[in-house]
Amino acid sequence: MLPYKNACGEIPDGLVRIGPLTNIAQAIERFDVDAEALFASVGLSSELFTDPDNLISPHTYGELLERCATLTACPHFALLLAQSQGASSLGAVGELLPHCADVATALAYLQNYLHLHDRAGMATRTIEGNTATLGYTLFAGPIIGVDQIYDGTLVIAQNIMRLLCGPNWKARAALLSRRRPKDVRPYRQVFQCPVEFDAASSLLVFPASDLSLPVAGADAGRCKLLQEELESLRDRHDLDPVAQTRRVVQAMVVLQRCSLAGVAGELSMNPRRLNRLLARQGSSYRQLLDETRCGLAQRLICNTDLSLGQVAEILDYSSASAFTHAFKRWKKVAPLEWRQSHGRAAASAAHQLDSR
Repeated sequence: MLPYKNACGEIPDGLVRIGPLTNIAQAIERFDVDAEALFASVGLSSELFTDPDNLISPHTYGELLERCATLTACPHFALLLAQSQGASSLGAVGELLPHCADVATALAYLQNYLHLHDRAGMATRTIEGNTATLGYTLFAGPIIGVDQIYDGTLVIAQNIMRLLCGPNWKARAALLSRRRPKDVRPYRQVFQCPVEFDAASSLLVFPASDLSLPVAGADAGRCKLLQEELESLRDRHDLDPVAQTRRVVQAMVVLQRCSLAGVAGELSMNPRRLNRLLARQGSSYRQLLDETRCGLAQRLICNTDLSLGQVAEILDYSSASAFTHAFKRWKKVAPLEWRQSHGRAAASAAHQLDSR
């Protein structure tokens, strides 16, 4: 597969810059694995990793990481790979972060500009009382190797927080939207805090007071210049109204706080205007909400051991039966049957990876 070049800063929907994977060859060769052969086994060329602006799909991203974990016999491979990656792996938006005045401003820019680096997922952040979170969610449904993707992105999030707050920063807790691995020790060693699995979303939990911390070494002039460059890039390659709304709905569903009024408020418009805007684009809030719930339901059923009642609660259904009815409408099969059949499909896919 030839590298997909990032033409003039534009990233098509569903793709992400290769930046966080540029050191993958060195990482796997430490395990005496042939990098060229590995890349070829998933249909990639080593040339892809020579330019951080090259693009990759999350499906290929996850398949590659899963293959790495298998061949190296290291189930937590992505944890190791991501420890050397931080804000700089995120391109222009990452370059801006260490020059922001404080942590809150930096994380706001990260969320608002990450789509210039990543059109396959998005950063999430919340503040509730004295607790704040920083996380990441993918838009696609079930993906081979999604556990590896979430492991790696949460380590990168931790590295970003340490860049902003200081090298000794620790989260109160690390939550991962994946099944509990057999060996949790590598996770505790990397995050140095309580680690929870089978979470609704992958995120770091930390004191809200950290948001007011000044960023040491920030250069206000450099910050202004980089912000202007990012705004210019966003003006040329911004998301259309439906894509913007879809991202807000995605984030709010994952964070269990989605409503038409809330989505409209995040987009600085009233609900009626938002509905009219979406209708002109052939879409609606209800349609985007349904698509998001369907995708998240599949990921949670496939990648966690959450009960149907827990999934229903996360997706804001009144009961497990109401969720089951909706899932049958989406997939033409009951969620438990889908979990069983998808588990077999996932095992088959993993076997195919092993046999390449």
